[in-house]
Amino acid sequence: MDQKILNKSINNLLKNCAELNKNDSLLIISEDSKYGWYDKETSVAVYNYAKKKLGLNTEFLIVGEPENNSKNTIEKILDDYDCAIFFARIGDQERFEEPSSNTKRIMSYARNIDSLCSSFASTNYLEMIKFKDVINKIIFESSNIKISCPLGTELKGKIEKKGTDKNKDTSVLRFPVVVPAPILARTFSGEIVLSGYLTSTGSKVYKPISLKIDSPITANIVNGKINSFYGNKKVVEKVEKHYETVSKFFNIERNIVHSWHAGLNPGIHYSYSIEDNPDRWSNTIFPSPKYLHFHTCGDYAPGEICWMIANPTIAIDNTPIWEKGILKVHSFDECIQHLQNSSDLRNLYNNQC
Repeated sequence: MDQKILNKSINNLLKNCAELNKNDSLLIISEDSKYGWYDKETSVAVYNYAKKKLGLNTEFLIVGEPENNSKNTIEKILDDYDCAIFFARIGDQERFEEPSSNTKRIMSYARNIDSLCSSFASTNYLEMIKFKDVINKIIFESSNIKISCPLGTELKGKIEKKGTDKNKDTSVLRFPVVVPAPILARTFSGEIVLSGYLTSTGSKVYKPISLKIDSPITANIVNGKINSFYGNKKVVEKVEKHYETVSKFFNIERNIVHSWHAGLNPGIHYSYSIEDNPDRWSNTIFPSPKYLHFHTCGDYAPGEICWMIANPTIAIDNTPIWEKGILKVHSFDECIQHLQNSSDLRNLYNNQC
């Protein structure tokens, strides 16, 4: 563990992202490490830095795994603090809803000390926010967008109101910066090849939380709705049953493809077996430019079933901005300018692989 990078990352979280001052009260919410998503070492390191180095009025709370009423169990506690930092999945569940408390909420995707000690978390948050705004501007001022992948995905669409219709981003601050604003899918049509696993979006809890796709199948999409799945008959039947189960459980529209976005942060790494916990994998690796994910099953963000598309190419008015999982930061003048002004951004994007 590099203490210098660790301190930089924690300061990045507490000062650049949370903008905390000495008189602020902070609650650090840590998911019990027995569930295998977060290690306690990470949240304890942030707690110690906040309390001892920054002199913040800091308290620590250990919580369990997400439930569908998690919001009700923690809402009253949050009102007593100026800021709450979640090293816990419950912080991600209500990310698209209007907050019912004035407490500043931050959701951390640095799940272990190695992640916190990497470029994923140490890259200057403020510079990343500016860079995210640049990517958003490029996307939302475009006329036509085409998505493809090595397995055969071909999807085309456009921004409905050019330059002005940025779909609402999350109400929770996310650390580090992970994805651009979601793009509404209701103008998009074509075919998406699904492989690997269907996983949850981290919004609600249901069983099974993930579904293995034994061989690739294709989803035919018409104006943001699933028209049909086709491919191996048994796989299609299994996928359709999964959609039926989840949609009935929450009484939501099963065939909606609500929105999508690709990862912005190539500093993220996943060192565990995907098969061991596909849900943990998809909800950890999604910040990587190597993946584009769709929010499906439910006419709201983020929906309940996630599609992970590996090594996407996303062409904005015929110019790739993601190409086979690489964010093409040198293809747009606006991006180049920000890289020139930030050694952190250059280090992050010049080391994509």
